[in-house]
Amino acid sequence: MRLLLHCCCGPCTPDVVEHFRGRGATVEGWFFNPNIYPADERARRQGALGTAATALDLPLRPAGPETRLADFLLALARRPGVRCETCYRSRLEAAAREALAAGCDTFATTLVISPYQDLAALQRVGQEVAEQRGVSFALVDLRAKFAESRRRARELGLYQQNYCGCLFSRLERAVRRCERAIAKALATG
Repeated sequence: MRLLLHCCCGPCTPDVVEHFRGRGATVEGWFFNPNIYPADERARRQGALGTAATALDLPLRPAGPETRLADFLLALARRPGVRCETCYRSRLEAAAREALAAGCDTFATTLVISPYQDLAALQRVGQEVAEQRGVSFALVDLRAKFAESRRRARELGLYQQNYCGCLFSRLERAVRRCERAIAKALATG
């Protein structure tokens, strides 16, 4: 099986690659993440993926085309209430197209290792895209390996992000930090 692996970042990649290689797949990585904001965050994540790929001897296809943030936000605005699912769809549709262009018969995503992602939505979207494009989608639940993936990322000296990547996630994280700071200040009087 030739598998194109959509890679969201460096830390999530090693355990997912090893999972598929352990099942006999020839894996090729690909970075396409128009959701990541700001541009320097995207560059850090792409750089960490390059470091991980070198350590894994993972071939990487050239990164997907840059998508303007405004285009990504407009896509989300067209589907209020399903922000993450819309984001998954944009990346998995692109990954399916890239898999076909690369001559791969299957595609997958490193998103399956994160406990912060909606695995049911990933499965639903991935299967829909696979059926539409005529390529297989491999979904596995690797969330139990998340802590190990973080440990390995530290060993490799990889940049580890603290939000999913999108502007909304970054804002939500900032709000939570502010709420905790306020609660702490009120508690200490």
